[in-house]
Amino acid sequence: MAKKSTIIKNWPKYLLQWGVLAALVLFLTGLIPSKEAADPEAYCPLGGLQALATYLAQGSLPCSMSSLQVMMGIALVAGVVLFSKLFCAYICPVGTLQDLLGKARKALRIKGIKVQNGSVLDKVLRIVKYALVFWIFYMTVNASELFCKNLDPYYAIATGFKGEITLWMSIVTVTLVIAGSFLIDMFWCRYLCPLGAISNSLKFWVWIGVLFGAYWVADVLGADIPWAVLLGGFCIVGYLLEVFHSKPKFQLMYVMKNNAACNNCGLCTRKCPYHIDVKSCANGRVESVDCTLCGECVAACSTGALKVGVCRNRQAGCWKYVPAILTVILIAFGMWVGNRFELPTIDMKWGIESVAEDGTVTQLVDPSTLETMSIEGLRSVKCYGSSMTFKAQVEKVAGVHGVKTFVNRHSVEILYDPAKTTPEKIQEAIYTPVKFRVNTPDHTATDSLKVVTIRTEKMYDKMDINYLGMQMRLTGKKIYGLESEFSCPLIVRVVMDPSENLDEDWFEEIVEMEVLEMPVHGGGVNEIEVDYEFIEMEEGYTMISTADHIKSMFSSFNVQWKSRIEATGDKQQYIYEIVDKNYEKPIILRNMPYLSNHLSKHEGVIGVYLTLNDDLQPCIRIRYADPMTEERLWELMTLEIWTITYKADDVREEAAKFTFKKQGTVYPYNE
Repeated sequence: MAKKSTIIKNWPKYLLQWGVLAALVLFLTGLIPSKEAADPEAYCPLGGLQALATYLAQGSLPCSMSSLQVMMGIALVAGVVLFSKLFCAYICPVGTLQDLLGKARKALRIKGIKVQNGSVLDKVLRIVKYALVFWIFYMTVNASELFCKNLDPYYAIATGFKGEITLWMSIVTVTLVIAGSFLIDMFWCRYLCPLGAISNSLKFWVWIGVLFGAYWVADVLGADIPWAVLLGGFCIVGYLLEVFHSKPKFQLMYVMKNNAACNNCGLCTRKCPYHIDVKSCANGRVESVDCTLCGECVAACSTGALKVGVCRNRQAGCWKYVPAILTVILIAFGMWVGNRFELPTIDMKWGIESVAEDGTVTQLVDPSTLETMSIEGLRSVKCYGSSMTFKAQVEKVAGVHGVKTFVNRHSVEILYDPAKTTPEKIQEAIYTPVKFRVNTPDHTATDSLKVVTIRTEKMYDKMDINYLGMQMRLTGKKIYGLESEFSCPLIVRVVMDPSENLDEDWFEEIVEMEVLEMPVHGGGVNEIEVDYEFIEMEEGYTMISTADHIKSMFSSFNVQWKSRIEATGDKQQYIYEIVDKNYEKPIILRNMPYLSNHLSKHEGVIGVYLTLNDDLQPCIRIRYADPMTEERLWELMTLEIWTITYKADDVREEAAKFTFKKQGTVYPYNE
């Protein structure tokens, strides 16, 4: 009865906790449809703080992080500094899971492990989360990659263990959360959670502010102190304040205690998730660093001795709902602001000025003469890594002096000198011609295919042609391939069966679809919003040989070792050929280097190829000579574990990339 009463009295907490958990489950199971897969990191304040730290240290955002994530991190900081650990109490799904596990243990009458606050064991265990903070932030800032994804239990569960995880790390952390939290109340939050460490440190914001202020002053005075020193200092100071001071003094809200009304029943202490000794709190308020203003103690108090307030004598009962309301306001405000401005993932300039060893700055280009061009819809620009790849592309263009990328909307801003280049020249330099196989024609049924040329705009990278091709595939028309060539407007050649008579209106309808519907493996449809523009369909058409088209669309792989060819001499060479229509899939091409790497370690293997045979069938070919034999080669290809050499000092045993079920054929090699 008491448990039910507590839930009713503290309903805002449970409404938010279970609401967030339910939404997560519904998105994960697909019961709530979404045009795009929800990014589990998008609303995680830890990811936002990592992004902010990387931006301040390196001037860039890691992975695919954006202003939204940064603002969620800032909202967390504001909540902790002004009030308390509101995110931990009301939003965090891992915290909710721990709460449920603790209640389940008590319902089953299983005796848990009690770690007394302030004990030696408690102080030692609290070190771990600060060590994790240093490790995670150090790796993230250095690599511009959210390192926490490897071990984040929330991310692992939210992606169904299919995200950017290190599987064993994720399994270990999820096991620790479940098992540890079942036996020890709030085990993850107290001892392992990096976000918990940051939140606890920020409760002592005056001291943390002094630390950051000292670092800033040192930087202004010319002291070159690495940012890692500041990170280490934050972790050390935060830990020492948490375990030895433990009572933050500068918050706007606390749980207040009226000693005159208290009957010392101790129910408040027993109900506290963190086992804070609420009934014995000094100064009439709960000042423990662990307090999250969750309201469990207030709901449990039968005499009304406990209140949530901003001063010691606050009596208004409605204040108990304020933390939950503030949580919603902070999250909503963070999302609102984060969706209204965007930090660039990278913002880099070059060739504008040079700095001599003595510090003298020489202006190479007058910045006032430079202009900016914007390109929207670059779907290949989707993270830090792809942003740097794009930067490397435009850096080669004479007259380009800078680039900003915005991965959230797949756009770039390019800074260029109009006296040396033009927007058209820049677009041509960065555009990669694309070939996309829509379907494979039957070369035995027709000798030649029809090629129609259309002109389009706003198709900036290879994904645009791929999307268009996949949409044409869904129409059921006998269209076999697309090939693009840069021009203004863009040239797109469409290869189709001679019997197809598709007019300009049909192409316009397909190109200018606002939403492309792409079937998802396992069922469902992924909706992709596009903004392509159809210009015209050129008159007439040309013809191409069916065989030539099939060959041009096939992505081949060819690696052979010259030293082994020379060493073979006059020995008879052979080809081991395995034919499979699935070998035209992109994943096969991606895995061919692993196969060649694995086979190259064995004497007699001369070359490895992915190609088309004389019958235009996709096949894998292995070129070999004595001492390699057909039987030995088949044995090597069907091993479950391959030996892969990445570097001279980096040799790994990995699961086989291919599964060969049917033996191939052998025939003599003839040049």
